[in-house]
Amino acid sequence: MTSTGMAGTAKAAPALSSYRSPGLTVARFVAVRAVRLGAVAGIALGVYVFATAAGYRLIAPTAAQRMEVLNNLAASTGLKVLLGQAARITSAAGFVDWRVTGVAAIVGPVCWLIVATRTLRGEEASGRWELVLAGRTTPGRATAAALAGLGAGLLAMYLAVALLTRLSGISPGVHVGEGQALVFGLAVVAPGAEFLAIGALASQVMPTRARAAALAAGTFGAAFLLRAAGDAAGRAHFLVDVSPLGWVEQLHTLGRPQALWLLPVAGLVGACVWMTLFLAARRDLGASLVPDTDAAQPRTALLGSQIGIAVRLSWPTVVRWLAVVVVAGVLYGALARSAGQAFATSSSLQRLSGDLTHTVQPDLVSTGARAYAGIIFLLLATLLMAYAASALGRLREEEAEGYLDNLVVRRVSRQNWLAGEFVLVLAVIIAAAVLGGMVFWLAAAPEHTGLSLGQLAQAGLNAAAPAVALAGIGVLLLGFAPRLVTVACWAIAAWAFMLDLLGAVIPVNHWLMDTSLLQHLAPAPAANPDWRICVTYLAIGATGAALGGWRFTRRDLRGH
Repeated sequence: MTSTGMAGTAKAAPALSSYRSPGLTVARFVAVRAVRLGAVAGIALGVYVFATAAGYRLIAPTAAQRMEVLNNLAASTGLKVLLGQAARITSAAGFVDWRVTGVAAIVGPVCWLIVATRTLRGEEASGRWELVLAGRTTPGRATAAALAGLGAGLLAMYLAVALLTRLSGISPGVHVGEGQALVFGLAVVAPGAEFLAIGALASQVMPTRARAAALAAGTFGAAFLLRAAGDAAGRAHFLVDVSPLGWVEQLHTLGRPQALWLLPVAGLVGACVWMTLFLAARRDLGASLVPDTDAAQPRTALLGSQIGIAVRLSWPTVVRWLAVVVVAGVLYGALARSAGQAFATSSSLQRLSGDLTHTVQPDLVSTGARAYAGIIFLLLATLLMAYAASALGRLREEEAEGYLDNLVVRRVSRQNWLAGEFVLVLAVIIAAAVLGGMVFWLAAAPEHTGLSLGQLAQAGLNAAAPAVALAGIGVLLLGFAPRLVTVACWAIAAWAFMLDLLGAVIPVNHWLMDTSLLQHLAPAPAANPDWRICVTYLAIGATGAALGGWRFTRRDLRGH
């Protein structure tokens, strides 16, 4: 060996010394991405704290008018379903606590359960985890290191939220001290921590990343439905006490602090982490608590056409989305009468209904039930947009991972493949919308709410319009900017949801609100659907699909 080669080896040796601890290497590798995500999420929620604190002063010109508006918001069944019960909402700090914690309980779990399942089961399924375990480490230690890296991401999110909350507390009228900001940061991060731990455990239970993510997401859906049902109906408030999201809601760190609810949160996270490490240390690489079959009898049903193949490949996901719609329809439909009575006694509905002495009470309850159903179908519209974003992301993944190559090298054209997939996405959106209306009616009919099947079916079709437009936009991006499909579709859905939340409380510039696909939607059945808007959304979807399909057939696969 030459002296130059020896010198090169000598110089390279110190660089390898930093990798002598496999656990530290894994933790650092995971932490790089997790900290980036946590910092971005924490800054976004911190900015939302600023916006909410500023919006508190813009709710009404006088203190008396502000108190009236805030009391109406606190009594709103729809907002209870979405964000939970409010505590001391008439104070700026309590208002910030309710708004930000409610949003964090929706956004945080979704983000962190996806990250957890991708980091653990996703890396293992791809074969990269095998390279880690070939070194001087064990499955249990490597998993613990990965969880430590994910914990670093949560810490970054916590620090960003706590710091920005403290800075917002300096502004007049908010008054958030250092201790309150630190505890509030825990409340904001807690939902994400819960479902990061649940996602990690699901990665040990299920054999694939998709199934692990589905299990964790189903758990989140159940927790959200329990919490929402408990908040919507007073007689069912005990459901809040058994929901992990209900524990976070009852912290009220800036309202009426109840720090004892941190104990079940910590207990759930600790139990899930312990079970994750226990299973990881005792199972074989690639194995899971729910085993996957290595072989199966040939099943050729639905493989004779492109539509059939699309149905065959996507039916488990479609069934899960439809099941969520059915469960939500049954739960919220069963609460329609009690929610209608709550709406009927609110001062906002009294102003809409005129003098109560001239209004028959059953008609007033029916009006309240329609107002409640209008909010629920707005949530259905958001859910359908989430399905459209997920479905278009799946199409892009099939192309990027090379699965599409197996079809187009045979007698399947790109045009037929894309058309079949797009038709299937539209069919699921329409079916879910109509099914949601039917199930809501079946659950609400025994309560004599006055809601007809026709009204609710039309409300369901009205709720499908934004998702149809988003699906068309997704195909347009698939043709011209395929790498942006997943991020852009989810960003459009999240933007619409966030603007809808913000616009419900504070005045927002109408030009900004008009950028939301949900803004132009009539709140059916509380109001008659605006079919012109629905046709416009349908035209947007058709135009986007046509242009995107044209471009898709002419560009390279896996294009930039």
